[in-house]
Amino acid sequence: MMKRINYITLLVAISLGLVTLAPAFAAAQSNYGAANAAVNATAAVGTPAGSATVSLTASQTTAISRGDKEIDRRIAALTDLNARIQAMQKVTDAFKTGISASITNEINVLTALKAKIDADTDAATLKTDIQSITGSYRVFALVLPQGRIAAAADREVELVSMMSTLGAKLQARIATAQQNGATTTALTAALTDMAAKLQDAQTKAEAAVTASASLVPDGGDKTKMAANLAALKEARADLQAAQASLVAARKDVATIVGGLAKLHANANANASTTTNGSQ
Repeated sequence: MMKRINYITLLVAISLGLVTLAPAFAAAQSNYGAANAAVNATAAVGTPAGSATVSLTASQTTAISRGDKEIDRRIAALTDLNARIQAMQKVTDAFKTGISASITNEINVLTALKAKIDADTDAATLKTDIQSITGSYRVFALVLPQGRIAAAADREVELVSMMSTLGAKLQARIATAQQNGATTTALTAALTDMAAKLQDAQTKAEAAVTASASLVPDGGDKTKMAANLAALKEARADLQAAQASLVAARKDVATIVGGLAKLHANANANASTTTNGSQ
């Protein structure tokens, strides 16, 4: 039984190591800034002075190619995120369907925009369409962070479930040790703290999803953009708090497993002493 608990403990420890929250959001924001710079640079070329409608120049062809790459990069990221959303286990089907629908719609819109850019022959129109990649279709600023919040929160709730199952097994072993006359005050306190930390982790993870649900396309509106950024920061803080609670719960697990191991060793030593003394 102790080997089984140690295995589950190791599994939880490895799983905790997979929850990397801050880099994902930092990457989302830095990618968004880099994408803006790239698209703006692309849009700046290919508009000959004094000409509104021209045949494709080398600069325009280059601009179209770069615009296509920006769109392809977004579509690839959205496709990957959609797969992660569908794999989530601890959220409702309605929630998954809602986010997936937003992602699918964004992919369709970007696909249509790519086709339009590829067909553009007017320099001014091409410039406007390329700028709209970040102006109207704010993938990195809205859809991707929202989906990543949901995926990270789902993972944390899954870890809560795993550790709660482990907690029930530890509780049973503590009860057995207590019935055998062992002092389990410290172990019981650690188990109580573990349960509280797991509850806090779940509450914070759910709060992160709720905060991200308030995100709306800003359409260039600075007020809405500021509200979205504030919601993302709040969700990120909730996820980080949830992770901290999971780490604390993991320490409680280590305390309990170590304490049970000592009680087991002491019990065996006492049994051996009693047997030898009787002989």
